[in-house]
Amino acid sequence: MGTLVKFSTMFSLLILAASVGFPKFVVPNLPDLTVKTRRISSDGTSQVSTLYLKGARQRTETVYEKQARSAAMNWTVIRQCDEKRSFSLNERDKLYSSSEIEDWSERSKRARPVSSPQMSGAEVTVTTDSIDTGERRQFAHYTARRVKATTRFEPGLGASTPASVEETDGWYIDLPGLGCQDRGSTGFAFLTVGTRMDRFQFKWLGKAPKGYPIEETSLRTEAGKKTISKVELLEISEAPLNASIFELPAGYTKALQTGYGGVDMTKPDTASNRAQYYWTRFTFWLRGLFR
Repeated sequence: MGTLVKFSTMFSLLILAASVGFPKFVVPNLPDLTVKTRRISSDGTSQVSTLYLKGARQRTETVYEKQARSAAMNWTVIRQCDEKRSFSLNERDKLYSSSEIEDWSERSKRARPVSSPQMSGAEVTVTTDSIDTGERRQFAHYTARRVKATTRFEPGLGASTPASVEETDGWYIDLPGLGCQDRGSTGFAFLTVGTRMDRFQFKWLGKAPKGYPIEETSLRTEAGKKTISKVELLEISEAPLNASIFELPAGYTKALQTGYGGVDMTKPDTASNRAQYYWTRFTFWLRGLFR
């Protein structure tokens, strides 16, 4: 990922059936907790994540290692579940964006059915098998479960999604309400990749839940290439946390608001930056007329 972080995604999820499960919004009341882990990948990337929990408030800090200090762009997300508000912070440039935390289970009830022409996409079967080994370890007051899981992506003829297998073996703790959500199961959905559309069918064999990773080894195989990543625990503490770290810090400027609800987290929301953004969009549209 390097120093560039994308705040929009090329995937858009469209609902196909009422049987699809969605995360339900919840306001947790979690005891004070700090969990610091490092994820190292065989491609040379390394990042340290620190999770802070206090009642209905949550803060996640991500630091990308092995970068020049001047280029390092560290990110923080603050979730105020009690206010249904989330803040994303660009720590390097002192920029922020804010958004409402949505209740996807309620939103799905208001969603319109997908029209039939969109139901002709190539099918991709995603099969997940997760098994609780029964092994347990203690981390502070939390009991970690060892879970092994395998996820297979098997694309049908004409699918955009490549075939792949991911195998994980890790230790996980339960943190109910993490992300202000009580996650449900999933079912059938369309995933748009560029202008092409794949139809995903999800299947579960074993259904052992994972939870928050304290330690984990992941092996991903795609097109014959293997990528290994490992999560290691650096710190876990139940010491009291200062409530101020779960508020928007002083001295931050709002990031540039772009079209369709997007945000450019590398630029402040100034009149000149807005003018430059819309001028770029206009010239791009104009060039398209004469192609």
